[in-house]
Parts: sequence; C-alpha cells; structure tokens
Amino acid sequence: MKQIFTTLCLILISAMCFAGINKDAGTYGYKFLNVPYGPVALSLAGRGVYSSNNSSAFILQPASSCVNDQRLLGITHNMWLADTQANMISYSYSRKIDHFGIAIRNLDYGDIENRDDMGIMIGSYHPIDIDATANYARRLSPNFYTGVNLGVLYQKLNTASSLALHSDLGFCYLPPVKNTKISLAVRDLGVANKTDDERVKLPTSFEMDINKGFLLADQQIFLGGSAIQTLDEDLKGSINLEGNLFQIFSIRGGYLLGYDAQDFSAGFGVKYKNISVDYGYGAFNSELNDVHSFGVTYRF
Repeated sequence: MKQIFTTLCLILISAMCFAGINKDAGTYGYKFLNVPYGPVALSLAGRGVYSSNNSSAFILQPASSCVNDQRLLGITHNMWLADTQANMISYSYSRKIDHFGIAIRNLDYGDIENRDDMGIMIGSYHPIDIDATANYARRLSPNFYTGVNLGVLYQKLNTASSLALHSDLGFCYLPPVKNTKISLAVRDLGVANKTDDERVKLPTSFEMDINKGFLLADQQIFLGGSAIQTLDEDLKGSINLEGNLFQIFSIRGGYLLGYDAQDFSAGFGVKYKNISVDYGYGAFNSELNDVHSFGVTYRF
C-alpha cells in the first residue's frame, strides 16, 4: 500500500507542477463547488479536511473522514460575496473502518434585475446553484484509506439551466510519524449538459493536504497545509491552525497563498455536550465584502 500511495503522490504532484493555465480557461464553470461551505472550512483557509469539527470534510477530501470515529449532523449558513448566500446540510458517519456521508448545498444569488437592450427594467430573475453529494470511504490497511464522492448539480441562470454529474477521488496515508496525515485528491471530475448551446466544463483540481497534531500545554493543536492546482488557475496554497482547548473551545485561523482577493481567515467554536456552535470569518480585498459563516453541529 505504501508503494501505491507513493506512486499516486508522484503522479499528482507532477500534474500539479506541469498544469498551467488552460487555453480554454473561460469555459470552466460551476465554481460554487469550490466555495468553503461552513465556518470550520472557511476559518481554516478553505480547508479543514482533518478537523473533527467539520461535518462536511469529505466534500474536499473523500478519504479524510474515515479516520475518525463519530457521527455528525451539521447545518451551515454563509453570508457569501455580493449578497449571495451559501447554505448546506451535511451528515457524516464514520467507524474508522468505513465512512458514509451526504451533503446538500446551494448558492443563492437572490433576485437580479432583468433589463432590455435600452436598460429598461422588464422584471427580475433568481439564479441558484444546488448540489447533492454522497460519499463512501474505506480503510484498506491500518495506514491507507481511500474514498469517492458522487454528486449531481443543478444550475439555473435566467432562462437557461443545466445539469451535471461530478465525482471526486481521494487517498489518505498515515505515515510512521505520530499524529501526521497526508492526503491527495482529484476533484470535480464529470460532465455537464449544454447551457444556451455552450458546454461548460467542471473546475477539475488536484489537491494535496498534510496535517500534524501535537500537544501544547496539554491542549490539542493541529497544523495543516495544502496545495491546489485547478486546471484554469495558477497553483495556490494555504496554511491553517486549529486548537481544541479543554474539550470545549476551538480557535482557528488560516492564511491563503496565491489568491488575488483573499488572504487570512479566522474563527472559533464552542461545544456543549453534543452541540457545537461555530463561526468563521474570511477577509477579502477592498473591492469585495468580507465573508461570515455560522454553523451548528450535533454529535450522535
């Protein structure tokens, strides 16, 4: 298994290094699939694939949730860019042997004015993106996990709409270094039908995450880093830090590398019995509004 994972690492790293800006960059769409849904992901620089507080971690890394032993139900609300709203309901059930998860998410653009060629308002329309994704992951050996996501998405613009099928494939390896996890993923593979006689491609990406846990003054601290190569964008990365204090409070922060409009993020969570309440903040440049996210998670 170790040799297989090493080979996959080399293949995906090579793809990330040599994948440049695609000549068909303008034809890639469905970017709402890459919105960091929920306060945990948002505050951890858009990642948090190994956070035990993230009920939708499998969306970004299909194999990562399998390493836990828990069952979570989460509801999140993002006050996203330009008065849009991103909402999600997610369910995650892991037994360390296998994992099943499902997430339903949407990006709501609100009412948009519809004007004719003279600029006269003739009505309004309500664009929306909706996606439903299911996950299954399995432990193949004590140190090696794999997982897959399958989803269907629907996009409605003005008078046009489209459907798409998408999938993600992930691998996770636990090296012989205490509390360390390394993972690779290929995301947003799939096909979509035409919208207004034009076929829009899914934003396929190659992603790598590494996470290291350690104790500081008897408190759990997790440091993570990631690299992302989307086919129509430059290589991007991020670092994040999460501290779980006294099994009650969580503090989070992150910094994004290579993003034109974003830089840092932060957030916190409070846990009481089986309920967690979380908040996330993402800073954008002066031309865009900052982003806030709220979520509630129930542990069975």
